[in-house]
Amino acid sequence: MARKVDHEQRKREIAEKAIRLFSQVGYDNVSLIMIAAATGISRTILYRYFCSKREVMDAAIVAVTDGIEKRCTKIMTVRAKSTEKLEGIGHTVIDVMFKNKEFLVAVFDFVVGMARSGADMDSSIRRFTAGTRNALKRLIEYAVENEEIPGGLHVERISDALYAQFESCAMRIVIGTETDSKAAKVRFSDVIRAISIWK
Repeated sequence: MARKVDHEQRKREIAEKAIRLFSQVGYDNVSLIMIAAATGISRTILYRYFCSKREVMDAAIVAVTDGIEKRCTKIMTVRAKSTEKLEGIGHTVIDVMFKNKEFLVAVFDFVVGMARSGADMDSSIRRFTAGTRNALKRLIEYAVENEEIPGGLHVERISDALYAQFESCAMRIVIGTETDSKAAKVRFSDVIRAISIWK
């Protein structure tokens, strides 16, 4: 009897191996043939899962962002102040970015190339990062309700300001001005402390 293939698991495995490939040689230099070879499958089988290199890149990004979202969900369930959970999420995202530096460089290369060709990358980025953005927003709402953060502050803008810390950190990692996670974590924590004492 033939073994049943878990197609979602297979897609994830292909995406994870593609992450390494995109990291090593960059999005533009990767072909579907290279992805098939790196994953140990034929092009025919690869086409059962992905129709294009863009679909593979999207799946690779989803694999990384899903990992972040799972960690964020776990942090949300911990018994702690909302501001402490915000800090935990911030530090987790920063750790993941540093752990995946080469892939982050490949993603930036991909995003810049797509934007140059006229693609709407803002909506794509928002789709991939929706879970993390929503976790930040919910925690800020809880922090306001529990008076950990002053109620006069606009939740959406505070959420955007915290998310901008991730964008800044990502850019610094890519251009090489941020070499370890410690400084980025301190900046993120400082922003939370500044918001907490805002008058």
